[in-house]
Amino acid sequence: MNLRELFWRRWVGILLVVIMFGLGWSMVRVVGERIRLGREINELQESVNAQEAELQQYQALLDKINNFTYIETQARLKFGLKRPGENVFVVPDSFVANQTNTSAQKQNPQSNPELWWNYFFERRGG
Repeated sequence: MNLRELFWRRWVGILLVVIMFGLGWSMVRVVGERIRLGREINELQESVNAQEAELQQYQALLDKINNFTYIETQARLKFGLKRPGENVFVVPDSFVANQTNTSAQKQNPQSNPELWWNYFFERRGG
């Protein structure tokens, strides 16, 4: 082997190492880019799903608003409107609470001896 062949082999070896390094580096960049694009696609898909859910909510609200009974109910509740010839009564919340308490007492009535006991021994004031 002469000096020229040795120099040529080293040169070819170095050139092959440089080419392999370049190919490896470009593969690493392509794989990294592919991973980044995959993440971006997933984020965009999640965004699309969230926007579709929001669109469905708005569609349901729009369907509700287009319903005449919903509009009528909201007008009655929020603005106190009524139909012509209709009478409206306002019931205070305290009255409703008293009626609820009274119905609860009716569900748990006390026995006659308990009522007498309460009458004689647990009366306050008076």
